[in-house]
Amino acid sequence: MPDHHTTSISGKITHVFGHRFVVETSRGAILADITPKGLDQYTLRIGDPVDLSGELKPSELKVSRLVSGKTAITIDHKKKPHEHHGPGEPRDALKAARAAGFEPLGEPRRKPKHFEVLGRRNHELAELHIELDGHIRKMKPVEGLDPKWSEVLQKAV
Repeated sequence: MPDHHTTSISGKITHVFGHRFVVETSRGAILADITPKGLDQYTLRIGDPVDLSGELKPSELKVSRLVSGKTAITIDHKKKPHEHHGPGEPRDALKAARAAGFEPLGEPRRKPKHFEVLGRRNHELAELHIELDGHIRKMKPVEGLDPKWSEVLQKAV
């Protein structure tokens, strides 16, 4: 899972959607989230200049600090715990793939709740989603040109 980083941006609010809003910056528009609790501390208004800092996710900036004029607020975002997913071993995912008749290609890719394994069975490719307990939750066909698996497929040929 990619590591997200803290960043700071400045700009003007152009759209408001509840506790989410768009800020137009010198680098383009960014969607930001101050949570309902943040919205209790600051009323978002189109046209307001803001300085924001927070964790930049692929879809939005999770604002931890907002400054606008003389107003400055701090917002705590709850972290989603991944500890309860427990440990998972790549070798268990490979064992489950083999038990289902697949030849694993490449190494298992760890996700928070499962592994993804590219497997071949009867000359057909499939992406396997294997739970941490070794149960195959999902199998989907993979085309030979799938960019997600291109690196693995180049080595497997």
